[in-house]
Amino acid sequence: MRRMTRRHIVVILDVLTAGLIILAATIAHGGGFIVRFAGIRISFGTPTRALLWLGVAVVVRRALGRGIGPFGIGRAQWRRLAPSSDSFLVRAPEGFWRRTAFASFGMALALAILLHDQLLHMHSVPDLGDPLFSMWRIGWVAHEIVTDPAHLFDANIFYPERLTLTLSDPMILPALTAAPLLALGVHPVLAYNLLFFSGLWLSGIATSLLVERLTGSSRAAFVAGLMYACYSYRFDHYSHLELQMTQWMPLGLLALHLFLSTGRWPHAIALALACVAQLYSSMYYAVFFFVYATVIGIGLLIIHRPPIRRLVLPMATSVTVAALLAIPIARAFAAAQPAKGDRGVDEVTLYSATPIDYLRAHIYSGLWRHRILPAAPERTLFPGAAPLALGAIGLAPPLGAMRLAYTAGLLVSFDGSLGLNGVLYPYLYRWFAPVRGLRAPARFGAIVGLTLSIFAGFGARRVLRWCRSRTCEHAVFAVLIAFVMIDAWPVLTLRPVWTEPPTIYNALKGTPGVILAETPMLDDETGNIPFMYFSLWHWLPMVNGYSGFIPRSYADLRKEMATFPSAEGVAALRKRGVTHVTINCALGYPGCDSLRGEMRYSPYLRLIADTQWQGRPVQLYEFAGSPP
Repeated sequence: MRRMTRRHIVVILDVLTAGLIILAATIAHGGGFIVRFAGIRISFGTPTRALLWLGVAVVVRRALGRGIGPFGIGRAQWRRLAPSSDSFLVRAPEGFWRRTAFASFGMALALAILLHDQLLHMHSVPDLGDPLFSMWRIGWVAHEIVTDPAHLFDANIFYPERLTLTLSDPMILPALTAAPLLALGVHPVLAYNLLFFSGLWLSGIATSLLVERLTGSSRAAFVAGLMYACYSYRFDHYSHLELQMTQWMPLGLLALHLFLSTGRWPHAIALALACVAQLYSSMYYAVFFFVYATVIGIGLLIIHRPPIRRLVLPMATSVTVAALLAIPIARAFAAAQPAKGDRGVDEVTLYSATPIDYLRAHIYSGLWRHRILPAAPERTLFPGAAPLALGAIGLAPPLGAMRLAYTAGLLVSFDGSLGLNGVLYPYLYRWFAPVRGLRAPARFGAIVGLTLSIFAGFGARRVLRWCRSRTCEHAVFAVLIAFVMIDAWPVLTLRPVWTEPPTIYNALKGTPGVILAETPMLDDETGNIPFMYFSLWHWLPMVNGYSGFIPRSYADLRKEMATFPSAEGVAALRKRGVTHVTINCALGYPGCDSLRGEMRYSPYLRLIADTQWQGRPVQLYEFAGSPP
């Protein structure tokens, strides 16, 4: 009988560890189960016990397994299984800035071709919902950062509630980027569309910068950057400006690579700045990127094996810098949390993807919308043929260690998009507080797209290397660009936005203490978005509003307003400090004409402005008295 060696014990412990991980994930996902063995009943109600045994197994394995690779396989054998052909370029290749300039121009030209309909109609948007909401957020931040920055988060909606900018993603950095345009008199719709285009363009450039360092090929990097700039997920969220602001994630990965390769302080600080910039651009992506970058960072630590002591102080400084810069937004959201609460399990589950959702094409896809499954809100995640094909080529063996790290990132981001249907997200929802404020785990799909684009860069490099001549390489490069663009080609439907609000608000200029109530007040809060857009011209407080969270006080007001302009409805408004009421029948809201007639003859209202806008009546009233 062979004697059991230390290597045998380590293999057993590794198998046990893998089994315990699977067991804990199964319990967390399935809700536990009961096993009967030899008449003994064994229950697994929660993953806690499995995790405790997992911790013991890891500690024992660590103590006994020094110098022994996973499952007893030595380092040399692992290298043969996964040849380390990937090498990160720490130094920028010669001609870097010239190539970056050409790539930036080429990216802009390609996007201009893809989005030519939008560029020809820069005062139009896909719908009059979220785009107008984003214009309001941009305008509020640009206005308040100059006039009263101490009350930046106390926006002019849902009066008298405070911290109302925290009810959705405040998009502070994109708004500050657009602020100079607004200050110069650029129309809000034009500023919005320029900012939208910049999100795609800068995301493509940032991805190209990262992939060139990973692959050593500027052409493969351009293909990867263009792919991420026009990735299908973006068009499914064509109305969501903040979800286009992805440029900081590839820049953060670039800084992470440079820091773990060199241990230099500037790269650690750059990583912190990229993470904070993502936080102030899109909070969803900041939270998801933290999880993703942690996985990639662990993989890179295993690859580079840098001296940990050399990294501790720069990394601690980086974390401190990020924490200090995040304090303003963190304090505001923490103060608002008791009123908002967490997203409920049912709501999060609704916007958690399933694997079949990766076969759903967005409504603007010229190639795929009628060929595969139809779109579903937040869960339309088909990557397109180009990312899948080139990504598969990039993932095909021989597979270098760098790509193994990104394979782990792809698995984590894919599982994250499944939300409460996946393995990891239930733990994040339970233990990581920022995740409980997020409604749509399927938005992890943006990071799935980034990872597929990175793999597509490796795939493009492999395809380009098949060429034996420069002519062949030029032709294949052109074909790859065409493949990406044809696959992503959108067929947009756009609506023009009103260039000016109704003139009734001019009557309130210079009037102190004005609080507005805008009618008709619909059951659906999205009906308030046009009123918020009009406030770009006056910034008066209003009891109306729309956001990702709806305050209970507004829901109560809407019920009390059901009989307006009755005495009860007027009293509900006066109780909240309202001084003036508008009615706008040009928005096409039901019941507007009858409501206008009732308001005209109400003893509690006095007409002070009456005009036409878009061919329909719009009126402004002040209170003439209080109900008895």
